[in-house]
Amino acid sequence: MRFASTHQARRPHRSSARGFTLLEAMVVMALLGILVSLAAPAMRDLQAKYRLQAQAEGFLDSLVLARSEALRRQQRVSLCARSNASACDASGQWSQGWLVFVDSNDNGLREADELLLEDHAALPQGMKVDVGSTLRSYFSYGSEGRSMSLNGAFMAGTLRFCQPTKPTAWQVVINALGKARIEKYTLQTCN
Repeated sequence: MRFASTHQARRPHRSSARGFTLLEAMVVMALLGILVSLAAPAMRDLQAKYRLQAQAEGFLDSLVLARSEALRRQQRVSLCARSNASACDASGQWSQGWLVFVDSNDNGLREADELLLEDHAALPQGMKVDVGSTLRSYFSYGSEGRSMSLNGAFMAGTLRFCQPTKPTAWQVVINALGKARIEKYTLQTCN
């Protein structure tokens, strides 16, 4: 037995742990690069979808703000398409952003002395808002929290947030009482 133990002692000790060779590491890196390049377009589409949804939700949030402020202040609060940081665009280019303001003179346009509650920036390039004729340039809430046109009638309508190259879009639907909801829809046209 003694002979066997000296024989084992002379054998070089081999480690059971093995590392990666440079070639194996390069193959793994190449495969990872291919997988990432295949996943990147799908990730861009997913990001674009969520950015569009976030813009529609931002408009819904602005409607909720306007309604709650109209109730709290007991006076008309309006949203209008934005032409610059402090003025409304009468042509209704909602893609340029929108303003939420206390409409003390009930005209649907922001004057310099009217309190600005929110200034929403323009939509990212490639996104558009398609608006029905009733919401062309403004949307208002009266002191009771109901939608109200300049002549006192109710307002209702739909704003569609879309991208011409994407099949799915989002719309904000506002009923006759001024309550709004957001929903996904299949895009047919995006003007």
